[in-house]
Amino acid sequence: MKKEEAVKYVESRIKPRKRTEEDSEYRKTFSEVFDDSTVMAIYGLMSRGYIDIVDFPISTGKEGNVFRGLDKKGNNIAIKIYRIATSNFRKMALYIQGDPRFRGITKDRRKLVYRWAGKEFNNLERLMAAGVRVPTPIAQRSNVLVMEYIGTEDRPAPLLKDADFDPEKAYRFTIDSMRKAYKDAKVVHGDISEYNILVNGDEFVLIDVAQAVHLKHPSAEELLVRDAKNVARYFGKLGVETDKDKILREVRG
Repeated sequence: MKKEEAVKYVESRIKPRKRTEEDSEYRKTFSEVFDDSTVMAIYGLMSRGYIDIVDFPISTGKEGNVFRGLDKKGNNIAIKIYRIATSNFRKMALYIQGDPRFRGITKDRRKLVYRWAGKEFNNLERLMAAGVRVPTPIAQRSNVLVMEYIGTEDRPAPLLKDADFDPEKAYRFTIDSMRKAYKDAKVVHGDISEYNILVNGDEFVLIDVAQAVHLKHPSAEELLVRDAKNVARYFGKLGVETDKDKILREVRG
């Protein structure tokens, strides 16, 4: 299929609200998120059955957008698209440089974003294998990541900061996840907070793991301490008796 035909096909499978040529907001979002190379990546994933429909947006972050979608079998999926033009190049380089799994840092923005998406896919695999509850990774191509959708048919699972939950249970999940990541997956999340944990009914799910670094990364310990401080701060406000040192002792074992 020619590029022009592929672009038209992919656009016909994108179903965000008010999808009309005259809708300036839609066109702006489409041009920022669905540039030509991203559309071709999505087309490649569609050709392999991983994506059939790109449905409503779930979230918009600093580096990327997440959409709910459907695969060829009609299963709900989450589609994370890292934006090429607006991604934080320096931040990505900082977390990748020094990680022994990703040698050969590149100064090409597009290639770095592709590597960043691949890094998240790899981290999801490692964490899941270590027993950490994360979205199941399904496929990755260029700057597009397909993974398990967390939520109901009508809406995605809320973030910890927006949900009702048992603070002790959420705290225990967080510490157990940090320990399994550190001891078994050999990675540090590096950005754990109430913004990176979903509440899906009775379960918690750790998300946004692209920045997670290997323990051999020169900043691994610094990031672990920062995570411990953030966790102690947040759950301390909720009445959980904890502190940074207690968390570090438990995580390191």
